[in-house]
Amino acid sequence: MFALLALGRFGWSPQGWGLLPLLIALALVIVLDLRSRIIPDVITLPAIVYALLLALVLGGTAGLAEGGLGMAAAGGGVWLLAIASRGGIGGGDIKLMAVLGAALGWKGALIAFALSQIAAGIVALVLIIARRRPGEALPVGAFIAFFGGLILIARP
Repeated sequence: MFALLALGRFGWSPQGWGLLPLLIALALVIVLDLRSRIIPDVITLPAIVYALLLALVLGGTAGLAEGGLGMAAAGGGVWLLAIASRGGIGGGDIKLMAVLGAALGWKGALIAFALSQIAAGIVALVLIIARRRPGEALPVGAFIAFFGGLILIARP
């Protein structure tokens, strides 16, 4: 779905091709987090490096600086939330937010995170109303990756 949306938005341009590996990584995160509640480092760590390189290629040193700041702010902010929640947020979510920060900058990553929390809250509320309490925590990383992918495609 992400690839088709990107193709529709960017066509066969270098920007579209450049986003494709990140969109594939985000799609993998969605599937893996929904199925196994895990976001593997083998996906997120190379995606961080790729997002920073892409920021450098597309935006020069200013793009790299913005990507680095976004990675630190988004990943660091969620890391602080993970500490405060005492395990409510996992390490995979932290690294996923670092990917989005590097790719979108801190503002785009913050928007993706906020939308993911709202969507997860709505899903949890629906489950409670339907009297189906989730036995496990919701896979919020899937929501983060979904909204991050949409923002990557939609941004100018």
